[in-house]
Parts: sequence; structure tokens; C-alpha cells
Amino acid sequence: IFRKKRWSIVFFINKKKKEIQIEETNYWLSIGDLMASILMIFMLLFIVKTIETGRELRKKEEIIEGFTGLKKNIISKIQKDFEERGIKVDIDPQTGTIKIDDKILFNTGEYLLKPEGKKYLNDFVPIYINLLLNDEEVKKELSQIIIEGHSDDMGSYLYNMDLSQKRANEVFKYIYTTLGNFSKSEREELEKYITANGKSKANLIYKENGEVDRAKSRRVEIKFKLKDEEIVFLSTTSSSINVVSNSPIESFVASSRDK
Repeated sequence: IFRKKRWSIVFFINKKKKEIQIEETNYWLSIGDLMASILMIFMLLFIVKTIETGRELRKKEEIIEGFTGLKKNIISKIQKDFEERGIKVDIDPQTGTIKIDDKILFNTGEYLLKPEGKKYLNDFVPIYINLLLNDEEVKKELSQIIIEGHSDDMGSYLYNMDLSQKRANEVFKYIYTTLGNFSKSEREELEKYITANGKSKANLIYKENGEVDRAKSRRVEIKFKLKDEEIVFLSTTSSSINVVSNSPIESFVASSRDK
């Protein structure tokens, strides 16, 4: 009887051990399934985010390419028009900015235009303005026509700000009142776009050895800005882009794709 009881106890203990082992196995299987499910969710989220990021990058690249192509088209028109007329100006092929040496326009330290400075402006500014305002394809994308005065690093910031602003204003006044024989309606149209700003010594030009190129720094720049230029700039400095639907650049990109 004692032996039977002992075997019964051993059997009962072994049975309980097996039950506990099965429960532990089931518990760890449940934990494993849960972790696998969580991992799967994270993987799916990662894949979705990767796809969205790829789409955003592709859209950003298309918009930047469209903007670059649009601006290059306008610059190309300006350059072609100048070349056909035999006009030589320092125009940046990437930005379309025209740089005018201060010695051409002004005497040292002065802001009133010299006669030869007026003649220089007479040669190309009316053509430049007319192309921007009378070409409907260009005009619909145009945001601003900017005249900027720049100084070198000699003298105080305030002195150079005053001089650069006066020089920009002088060029602006000459363009607005004298050049191009603008009609009243054309002058009113010009008012919507043109601005004059002094930059003092904020945008110096440097030589290859790192020294300030004072002669080139003293200048007046005439440039244009397109409507979506700020959007494109922001898109290149952030990881995502918020594009206004039906904007001119988007339309340009869409039409380019269709072609």
C-alpha cells in the first residue's frame, strides 16, 4: 500500500510538472507572438513612411527642376535678346542677376548718376524691363524686379547703408521717370513689381585668396524674382515640402511631364 501511494504521489508530481511546463511554454509562445506582431507593425509603419518620404523627395525634385528650368528659360531669353542687339552686360547665367560696377554709374562716394552711367542704363534696361513685363509667359511667373545697391567693407555699416540705398534709389528713379518712354499704364504696371534696396556691406564679393574684392563689391545689381522662388528655397532647407496646389511651378512641371 505504501509503495502504491508513493507511486501515486510521484505520478501526481510529474503530472503537475508537465502541466506547469506546458503553461510556461504557452506563456512564452504568447509573449513571442505579441512581440512578433509589434515588430510587424513597426516594419509596416517604416515601409509606409519610407514610401511617403520617397514620394515627397520625388515631388520636391520635380518642383526644383521645374523652377530651375523655368528660370533658365527666362535668363536664356534675356541673354539671347542682348546678344542679338550687341549689348554686353555682366549677367549671371544661373540667377539672371545683372551686376553693374559702381565706377560706370557713380563717382567715388557719390550717388548721383554720371552721364555715362545713364547711357549705360539706356542701352539695356528698357529691353530688360520690356522682356519681363511684355512677355506674358514671363510676366505671369514674375514676382519682383529688384534694384540693389552694394558697398565694400570700408566705412561704417550705417554710412554704407545710406550710400547703397541712395544709389539704388537713384537708379530706380532714372528707370521709372526717364527710361523706356513708358506710358502711364506701363509705369503703373512697373510699380507692381519694382523695388529698390540698399544692402550696405552685407553681401561682399571675395577674391580666391579670401580677401574682400572691394572693386567688385561696390556695385548695383538688377535682378528678378519669381513667384514660387521662396517655396523652392524652403523646400531645399527642410525635409518636407508643402506646395500650394495649382501654383505656377506645379503647372510648369505638369506641362513638362505631359510633353
